[in-house]
Amino acid sequence: MVIDCVQSLTRKPDFPAFSDQIKKILAAAEDEEGSIRELTNLIIRDYSLTLKVLRAANCRNMSGRPIHGVAHAVMMLGTAAVRHLAGSLVIFEYFHNKTAGVRELMMLSMLTANHAYQIARRAPGISPEEAYLCGMTRNLGEVLAAYYLPAQYAKILGLMKKRVPRSTACLQVLRFTFDDLGAAVARYWGMPDRVTECVMKEFSPGSRNAPENLLLAAVSLGHQMTTAVYRIGPKNESRLKMCLGEYSSVLPQAQTDAEDILKNAIKETQECFAACGMAINELRLEAQTRRAVEAYAPVTPDGREKPTGLEAAEAAPALERLAQETITLLSSNSDFELNTLILMVLEAILRGGRFDRALFAFLNPDRTQVEGRIGLGDGVESLIRKFQFQFSTAGGPVAAALLCKRIVAGAGDGEHPEAAKLSAIFGSSYLGLLPIVVAHQAVGCIYMENTHPRPGLNERELHVLQELCVALTSALGRLRNAQVAPNSRRGLLTS
Repeated sequence: MVIDCVQSLTRKPDFPAFSDQIKKILAAAEDEEGSIRELTNLIIRDYSLTLKVLRAANCRNMSGRPIHGVAHAVMMLGTAAVRHLAGSLVIFEYFHNKTAGVRELMMLSMLTANHAYQIARRAPGISPEEAYLCGMTRNLGEVLAAYYLPAQYAKILGLMKKRVPRSTACLQVLRFTFDDLGAAVARYWGMPDRVTECVMKEFSPGSRNAPENLLLAAVSLGHQMTTAVYRIGPKNESRLKMCLGEYSSVLPQAQTDAEDILKNAIKETQECFAACGMAINELRLEAQTRRAVEAYAPVTPDGREKPTGLEAAEAAPALERLAQETITLLSSNSDFELNTLILMVLEAILRGGRFDRALFAFLNPDRTQVEGRIGLGDGVESLIRKFQFQFSTAGGPVAAALLCKRIVAGAGDGEHPEAAKLSAIFGSSYLGLLPIVVAHQAVGCIYMENTHPRPGLNERELHVLQELCVALTSALGRLRNAQVAPNSRRGLLTS
């Protein structure tokens, strides 16, 4: 029966599917040979995923300095974590703006996902991002039934009000349970087996093999916390104390930090909806949480979550935040390859400077050609192929700027003659070119552009871009002083 239902649902024109963008991200994350550049370039085109990746990286960040760059975040999280975060988007992005009842179920699913994420952060050996994906999928079947099968769903709710158990009510009306439907659709989407396992199974804290599957335990507890605090009702807040007690031997930190887990889950859920221009009743959620915590009356927590500092830093302009992070990494003895550091510079310029595309170009070894090598932004691959210029007085405006070691920035409307010459070549409306000079010699440049008109860079923004170039120049100079040939360095400027 459930197979027939899934086939019927998937034939509907409005059935959610992974967008082409998410498919590309998942494919890039699966490919161990794929580059950080490719993954970063795909993520920054998806605003929701950019927020998720940065937030996840800052939760793991122990340096005390917030992470604002996607490339830096991907290096810290790893591709598996990015894959899990991307997989969770298809559910949220499709159902968060539906009718009120479905939207509330989506909010509860996100609360479960954030509970599972917070629990996993406090338990060894669990990937928080995998727990988040499993938590988001945990109640997928009910969300699907509420939206696509509203009449049957109403009958199930009616039976549950008469104290018929949920699974029994589902079997009477649908001939299968919500969990059967959720797992079947998760398999249809090609989600990992561990995701479908967390949909179908409920962790048994008292079983002998309880410690063997901490992921299932974290997701089950996260789901039960959502049910206890937000679904059962104000007369049953003691249910929170009961479920935390049941899991105390397996996930003891969840019991200790229950209040923080609940509050952080509300905050993360509210911010995800706000990013999509929607509000949730945060005050009502906080009131329900407060009642549950008061009924629970836990012992004083031993350790509170370390603030990431990200919220305080958000007040600074985006370009300055990204530039400062990148300059710090360029100036440090970090293990990042130069290729990745260049990628971070390009990301700071692209996102912070509000450009459509940005690329890095090197002079070839015999200093006769300027060649585009690595870039970010939509359509940057064709720009890289086009960015090939002779390095001589006959090489046009790109070569002229490098030979004179001169910054070019402006619109291509004729007011800035040098910018207008570059605009005639690339067809850009606004652009910038920053020479990279090491030991008084130009070794390359950064080029960035916008297709459509935009406000020009102000003096402060130009100064920040110059600081980025100086930091990158210093990093290249250290390589030269160490007598390391740039093109022989592992991973340097490979696509």
